[in-house]
Amino acid sequence: MLGTTAGLRERKKQQTRQRIILEALDLCDAQGFEATTVEQIANAADVSPRTINRYFDMKEDIVLGPIEDFGQAVGDALREEPKTGNELRALCDAFLRTVQGSSVDSNNLLSFHRFQQMQRVMDSSPAVAARVMDYSDTKSAAVAQALAERMDTEPGALSVRVIVATWQALSHIAMENCRRLVISGDPVAASAASREALLAAYSEFLRVCTPAAPPAQHDS
Repeated sequence: MLGTTAGLRERKKQQTRQRIILEALDLCDAQGFEATTVEQIANAADVSPRTINRYFDMKEDIVLGPIEDFGQAVGDALREEPKTGNELRALCDAFLRTVQGSSVDSNNLLSFHRFQQMQRVMDSSPAVAARVMDYSDTKSAAVAQALAERMDTEPGALSVRVIVATWQALSHIAMENCRRLVISGDPVAASAASREALLAAYSEFLRVCTPAAPPAQHDS
């Protein structure tokens, strides 16, 4: 009974957190981050400003909330990837599956529409853009944990950190290569474009990092 009660309480907390984030994204995308107050977000989410302050340390953290959820989703997907010895490829495949499976339901934090909203708010607000720099560890924590489990090591191991950093760099390059479509295009088309861009970045990474075959030796 106690376990059931605790489970219900946790689900209610997650539902409240999600509702606050979704309403904040709608408001900040429509009227600007700086023009949106915590009181407006609280009113739209049907909670008190005090409740919001219990869930989030800063207003910037509200609109950046999907980052944590996405990182967790990629980590979960990575656990399902076959072990081939190429953990970077496994991580990229987990990312691709997560993006491809992102919900078209705008009430889901993993909806690509919500990702687009978050990107637009980041682009239009220096405060949010500055705060997102602090989210690097947040985004990668679940991924690093999943990698460590697969590699039988610790999340802070050099091998894990190198793979995560490479994946983040490839993701950033992919985003920049299709930024306009990803931010303002149709969510379905933008999702497909982001996946294609990551595959292209990964292929180029392999090309430039793989030693060229030595020239063939011919008998004189």
